[in-house]
Amino acid sequence: MTGTVSPELPAQVALFARAAGYALESLAEVTDADLDRPTPCADWPVRTLLLHLADAADGLSGLARTGELALPSPPRTGDADPAAVARDRLLRLLDVLTSAAADDGRGTTDHAALAQAAARGGAIELAVHGWDVATACGSGHVMAPRLATALLQAATSLVEDGARPGLFAAPVAPPPDAGPEDRLVAFLGRRPAAGPHRGS
Repeated sequence: MTGTVSPELPAQVALFARAAGYALESLAEVTDADLDRPTPCADWPVRTLLLHLADAADGLSGLARTGELALPSPPRTGDADPAAVARDRLLRLLDVLTSAAADDGRGTTDHAALAQAAARGGAIELAVHGWDVATACGSGHVMAPRLATALLQAATSLVEDGARPGLFAAPVAPPPDAGPEDRLVAFLGRRPAAGPHRGS
């Protein structure tokens, strides 16, 4: 998916599609043995993180359709195959956003604008949690440098310090020789070095 994004998609939706591709590749590597592993999100094992991803996707779908961001309450718990649930919800969200982007050409610009707002925040959410999953599972799945660079640019303009509590931990200093992926996750409160660290 990361190499086949339509050039006709608006920039924010195209970025979301690339981030979704990265996240879906990370989800595809999750096994049952991974579900209880700790993740870089404090107190969240892989299972909980996957269900959060599914909830976030549903919330972003609602944002794209109605202009309201509301996560399911209470959060999902106990799905037998949380990776499959997360994958299904991410694909549905991708369909919602690409369909809304197509609406822009038919004059429904409000719908398209909501979709682009959802896509911008969703791209950051999906990519960083895709990294969380890959890190927790030890897969070594690396984010493409161009994708990480684009996401870092989006994140630095969207994620303000006052909005971090409950969403992202404080930024950490990346290594001096850090590449785009390491700089992105450090900005979002993760430590590029191996091992679980705070940030959700």
